[in-house]
Amino acid sequence: MNQSSQVKATWIWDLNEIEGSIEENMAFAEEQGVNLIYLHVSIKGLDEQRVKAFIKEASAHDIQVYALGGDPNWALHKNQDSLSAFISIVEDYNQQVSQEAAFKGIHMDIEPYLLPEWEAGRNEVITQWMNNVSFLRQEIAKTDQNLQLSGDFPFWVNDLQVPGENESLSSWMLSQLDSMTIMAYRDFAEGRNGIKHLASPLVEQAANQDKSVVIAVNVIKTDEGSYTTFYDSPPEQMEQELNGLNQSFKGHPGYAGIAVHDYSYWKLYRNKQ
Repeated sequence: MNQSSQVKATWIWDLNEIEGSIEENMAFAEEQGVNLIYLHVSIKGLDEQRVKAFIKEASAHDIQVYALGGDPNWALHKNQDSLSAFISIVEDYNQQVSQEAAFKGIHMDIEPYLLPEWEAGRNEVITQWMNNVSFLRQEIAKTDQNLQLSGDFPFWVNDLQVPGENESLSSWMLSQLDSMTIMAYRDFAEGRNGIKHLASPLVEQAANQDKSVVIAVNVIKTDEGSYTTFYDSPPEQMEQELNGLNQSFKGHPGYAGIAVHDYSYWKLYRNKQ
């Protein structure tokens, strides 16, 4: 996204699970100010006609769509073929459709800290993760220089180090990606351990590298603590907290905007009494 325009993003993990017509769902997205959707693409392939219709309708509403890929195992070198297959599916699709129906970027949700290997050999996993991100960057550059590359990261990625180097992993990832989406999952913006507190180091770091980050919140019910999601809060409270967050970072070069995880739950959340 153009950094001068503020991002309002969301994830769609399965088009089949979204109730209502494409037009109806785009109307909801537009009502919420969404201008970027991360749409999941399976390595088993995609329903070209349905995806094409979806992205064309999104384009008509000035909403960009990135191809979303999610698998913790993609951090490991042995699964690079699977990662390559994902890239090929996206690029093959883009080559067959018009510009208005094409994916404008690739968005990765890898999260290797969910793997059992993370605790046993963290530095080795981080090294392989970095190598696969570099591989992804190189593969995209071969066919489409304009395709954006972004990804999801926990707010504590700034605390991880590049193995053997005096550099944070977040700094390295920012050097490779066009943008990062930071999962600062809290249901309050201000105060210690609030969204702003968790995200600020990464917003500052991004600005120093002429990059920007999107700050993500959650509306899904979770067992990780009620404070990590807006699920039990009235929609008005989330709006108030996010408006405050926007005001706090307004005009900051390292701040790109907000993302809400995820679309289908957000729609239910907004419609609940």
